[in-house]
Amino acid sequence: MLNNGLNNLRRNNMNPKEKAQDIFDKMLFCYQGHIDEYTAKQCALIAVDEIFEFMKMDDDHHEDAHFANSHWVHYLVAVKEEIKKL
Repeated sequence: MLNNGLNNLRRNNMNPKEKAQDIFDKMLFCYQGHIDEYTAKQCALIAVDEIFEFMKMDDDHHEDAHFANSHWVHYLVAVKEEIKKL
């Protein structure tokens, strides 16, 4: 189940820079001009952090999960770094 959700995160095979822009743009659009770019960036960072928390929680319930070695961790870290650059 978790992998399906994470696969959706990478829809259209977005690289981390593209995904960062996608999440940021969604935050701006969601509030339709009622927030500034700084706030949209903070919201995007929070969204990625929430995904990390979900992944950690999922690992706590599955003995075979390897959060620290997951390729998704590397992808999400890269997405977060790209969001910070926006």
